[in-house]
Amino acid sequence: MKYTQNPVFGFTQPHDGITNVLISDIVVTEAFDPKSGLQPPTGKPFKGIWDTGASCTIINSRIISELNLKPSGKTNVRAVGNGGKVNEYLADTFSINIVLPNKVTIVGIVAAKGELSGGDALIGMDIITNGDFAITNVNGKTKLSFRTPSVEEIDFVKEIEEYKSRYKHLYYSNDEKRRIRNRRKTERRKNR
Repeated sequence: MKYTQNPVFGFTQPHDGITNVLISDIVVTEAFDPKSGLQPPTGKPFKGIWDTGASCTIINSRIISELNLKPSGKTNVRAVGNGGKVNEYLADTFSINIVLPNKVTIVGIVAAKGELSGGDALIGMDIITNGDFAITNVNGKTKLSFRTPSVEEIDFVKEIEEYKSRYKHLYYSNDEKRRIRNRRKTERRKNR
């Protein structure tokens, strides 16, 4: 990671095995400014599903009732339902803060009400675009990593090219290695 003078926060969420649903523990509170110095509202733990296909965060009725949240407005929500059918509906919105693992806090999210399967909140692109998001599947185990704010580009192609350049000698055939050794020997003899 490159140097930055601003604080950077992040977490990594491991999963057992390969998963096609990215879930992390979250804490949801009513929206508040952590810098205000006021006592923060009580938060409660829930399960969040990360979804890069969702433009906004969705919270279910359990979160709304347990935190006694009051609607802050309305928005149109388009969601894919059973059989790929797109449902569109007018939903209440709620101003919330979401605390991700490792106390990574996203302040002032406007979340829409919606019912979900497998979790209590859908973490959409409104949160994901606050930072850098990556998924790895090394050794048959999925890991989700997130940091905020974004501090540098993640470019796998660039990393691969740098790796190949640095370790290209490992990819040479035995014949190519012999030719390189012979060329170096010849150059050393010439330079004597």
